[in-house]
Parts: sequence; C-alpha cells; structure tokens
Amino acid sequence: MRKIFSLLSILALSFTFAYAEEPMNFDSQNINSEFDQINKIEKYVQANDGVTLSQLKSENSELLKGIDMEAQTMSTVAAGELPAGIPAFWWGCILTVVGVILVYVLTDSDKDQTKKALMGCLVTGGVWLLWWVIVVVAGVGGSAYWWF
Repeated sequence: MRKIFSLLSILALSFTFAYAEEPMNFDSQNINSEFDQINKIEKYVQANDGVTLSQLKSENSELLKGIDMEAQTMSTVAAGELPAGIPAFWWGCILTVVGVILVYVLTDSDKDQTKKALMGCLVTGGVWLLWWVIVVVAGVGGSAYWWF
C-alpha cells in the first residue's frame, strides 16, 4: 500500500509542477532606461516647488513623452507578477477558494490568471479527495472511521 501511496503522491506532484509558471527573466538595461525618465521627472518636480504631475500632464510637458499616465495600479499588478512573486497556480493550490478570489481581485478580473488559480484549487481538491478515499474508504490505518 505504501508503494501505491508513493506513486500517487509523485503523480500528484508532477501535475502540480506541470501547471506552475516559469520564472520571469528581467532585462536590467530596459528597467534602468525606464527609471531614468522617471528620475528626470522627479528631479524637475523637486527643483520647481509647487509643480505637480497633473500640471505637467496638462501642459503636455516634454518630460512625459512616452509615459502612459492612464495606467491603473491594479492593471499593473495584472501585467506583472502577483504579490510576493507567487504564481496564480500556487495561490489557488495553497489557499484554495480564498486564493482564487484573491487572484481574481488582485489581477482586476484577469481570466487567464484566475483560471490558473482555479486549476491549483482543483489539484488540491483532487489530492484531498484521493487521500480521503485511500485513508477512510479503503480503511488504511485501522480505525480510520473516526472521521465520520
């Protein structure tokens, strides 16, 4: 019975790793060039007392060329990673239904990320159901009926 349980555990883990996302690679030159423009804006605002970002936007300042000022914070989270760098699958796998709800809210209703979290939730449910069938229904462990 231990061999069957070990085999089922390995099978469940391999399905888990199949749905996990690959790590992101960062281009440091691209990131630095993006922050250079933001640093120029920051220095200008600090040097000119009373100037706000909304004033620069209304004046169509040259400093703001190429910057999308309409981006919302939630869509920025959806475009990148979820908090703590944890992929959506693992949010659903570890926190189950709560994880799916968190991914849905944090990614501003991103269907792809929510689907990954739901797959993680279903994997956890399948592993739990399989464990319950092996331990309780098959009677492994002697007096396993105390669960009822």
